[in-house]
Amino acid sequence: MNNRSWPASVLQFRANREASLRREYGWLSLAGLFWLAEGENALGSAVDCPVRLSSRAPAHAGAFTLRGGQVTVTPAAGIRMTLNDAVLTGPSQILKVDSSGETDFIFIHDLRMRVIERAGKLGIRLWDPQSPVRRDFPGCIWYPPDASYRVAARVEPYAEPRHFTVEDSTGNLRPVTMHAALAFKLDGAEYRLDAERKDDGAFDIVFKDATAGRTTYGAGRFVDSEVPVGDQVVIDFNVAYNPPCAFTEFATCPLPVPQNILPVAIEAGEKYV
Repeated sequence: MNNRSWPASVLQFRANREASLRREYGWLSLAGLFWLAEGENALGSAVDCPVRLSSRAPAHAGAFTLRGGQVTVTPAAGIRMTLNDAVLTGPSQILKVDSSGETDFIFIHDLRMRVIERAGKLGIRLWDPQSPVRRDFPGCIWYPPDASYRVAARVEPYAEPRHFTVEDSTGNLRPVTMHAALAFKLDGAEYRLDAERKDDGAFDIVFKDATAGRTTYGAGRFVDSEVPVGDQVVIDFNVAYNPPCAFTEFATCPLPVPQNILPVAIEAGEKYV
């Protein structure tokens, strides 16, 4: 990437990032997370519904039922509910869980729901495109692009993947797997970040630095590396971004592993003020 195209690519990334947040069923539309109890869990806008929907939904719209690790959904009589593109009219329908790699979306009007699994618990995630969080979002705030925070790192692969357990933003414990350490220098000092390899060979990184809680999100940020060339990979902190939990209490973001909490201030990427 040449010096002229680099700032433009950073700005394009940032524009795409904000557009993704603002989309109809993006993170800003997340409006609920309900962990299911064994048995029937009523859904609707009534206060006695464990899966509580907005006032635009019927008071009692049906139920999610959890039995033996499977979740079914049953609409109440006279309630129009769709599963993906099909209207549900009959008996309970078993739903795919997000951890299976497949997705079932349930709709009531424009309210969208799916079953998620986190730390062995099953829950219902709710999106509402009319959420005030989405409506009133002021936009992302960024540090100005700074080429000194676009760094070349040395890939130090682990002979075997390393497994850790970290807390997520909801307080649950979840497993994470690290495939390599990425060693880089800033102002002459060397640092390392543990990273998870993606399908395309690039790395996912969850990190926290000395700006956290001051000018950036307190729990840390995410950044994706470029695809490595040999044992070298570029990490551009100018495209470091806030996790979904910076925008909604209903996300389940992993926190950094202890070795990814850096003592240096990385004044690049997305801010949080």
